[in-house]
Amino acid sequence: MIYVLGSINNDMTLEVERIPKKNERGAAESCVARLGGKGALQAVAIAKLAKRDDSDKPAVRLIGRVGNDGVGEKLITELAEYGVDTTFVRQVKRATGMTLAAATPKDTRTLVYGGANNGLSKTDVDEALEHADSSDTLLCQTEIPLYVVVYALRKARSLGMTTILNPSPAKSLPDDVYCNVDVIVPNDEETTELTGVHPTDFGAQKNAMRYFHARGVQYVVITLGANGCSLSDGAYIVSHIPPYKSAAVDTSAAGDAFVGALALTYPHTGMYSFEEACAFATKAASITASRRGGAESIPNMAEVCELYNKFIDD
Repeated sequence: MIYVLGSINNDMTLEVERIPKKNERGAAESCVARLGGKGALQAVAIAKLAKRDDSDKPAVRLIGRVGNDGVGEKLITELAEYGVDTTFVRQVKRATGMTLAAATPKDTRTLVYGGANNGLSKTDVDEALEHADSSDTLLCQTEIPLYVVVYALRKARSLGMTTILNPSPAKSLPDDVYCNVDVIVPNDEETTELTGVHPTDFGAQKNAMRYFHARGVQYVVITLGANGCSLSDGAYIVSHIPPYKSAAVDTSAAGDAFVGALALTYPHTGMYSFEEACAFATKAASITASRRGGAESIPNMAEVCELYNKFIDD
């Protein structure tokens, strides 16, 4: 089982011609509401990629909180429909988390309200991981209270679980976090925030990866958007995987698709090497970026395998 500890949001995007000026009331051309939050989207990615047919048991269990309201209920239902085990998604007396974005043809301005996500606690972690063992994986991000993430990683390590950290959004992390992380997956901006190294070329990327290795992380993957990803196991593998060239139309869920695909394929299934898992995750992210939407844009296993095989044949 893969446990995902993270945020669940109601994402709302307003498409506007331009951002209103101070004290100006602007009009939106459209409004789209959809399932969001890094925890939710990464859990959906795992569920969609793991599912072969309707008889499959869930491969992923989400640990999170939503509001005790219609929005929270709707998000739980949607997660379950994608195949996510929502046993440990609690409804609480607090508003569901929200992301509000104003998107113009040139850029996007975003505000995040943590809401129920900010109430996640050590108790949520203890209850969810009560029966977890060394065959399981814990995936975390940093869109929820950091002390809960630190506690969860420490607890998972004590249980012998594999631990994966996607340090997004970027926050300063205490050094003792790293010794409880098996795989860390920052993007280029998060890498700069955490290491002080700008990963603009492969040499700088290797320096940044050494920073994480020196603090106890065995596997490092730096995602580079349209430039693929770089990875290192601290011993034998230091590599760059180029992107699969596709026409990107919406990259909002691509990073979460990458992390979810990586968490599923390495080391949980044992079917892929570290480098193969990163290549697979790159394909999943490429497909996601070529589609509009959030959770609905994330591909299933057959779609990624088709692209993966085409990439090898080419």
